[in-house]
Amino acid sequence: MTNADIERLKADASGNTGLSAVLAEAVEGFSSTDDAVRFLASRGFEVTSSDLAAAASDTQAPADAAEEEDGYCALMRFVRQS
Repeated sequence: MTNADIERLKADASGNTGLSAVLAEAVEGFSSTDDAVRFLASRGFEVTSSDLAAAASDTQAPADAAEEEDGYCALMRFVRQS
């Protein structure tokens, strides 16, 4: 995945977007990063587990745990914990 792909995923799955909401909900059912890869592939993102791991290592967790987590943050949290 290129930086452009990461930025597109981040933009499309962050904040108050349809993908963000669907992704945040879907993450709860993921059992592995392969589930995340398949979910993203079904929505036009060609990423690998390694790509997600690299993005997660570059992404900071939200500073305020009480703040509602968007889909991208939920995905990055899941990948870090996997």
